[in-house]
Amino acid sequence: MTSTTSKSVTLTKMCELHGIALPREGAVSARFQEAFPAAQYDEAAGEWRMVWKKGSYAESNARLESFFAENGIAVSHVNKC
Repeated sequence: MTSTTSKSVTLTKMCELHGIALPREGAVSARFQEAFPAAQYDEAAGEWRMVWKKGSYAESNARLESFFAENGIAVSHVNKC
């Protein structure tokens, strides 16, 4: 998992399921949960998980990238779809 102390997170695209490597706790995680209430933390994976509906990937990705940019965090992408 990528730590926010390094000022970056990894977004893993697994088709409709997306993983966001962000710690469960912390100020950014609290803001993330507030901004993306559909996201759920997956204990086994150690990351936040979100389902993005087909056809909304670009909008969802832009919203996620905007959130992290506003918090000074870069996003790297891994495509496993």
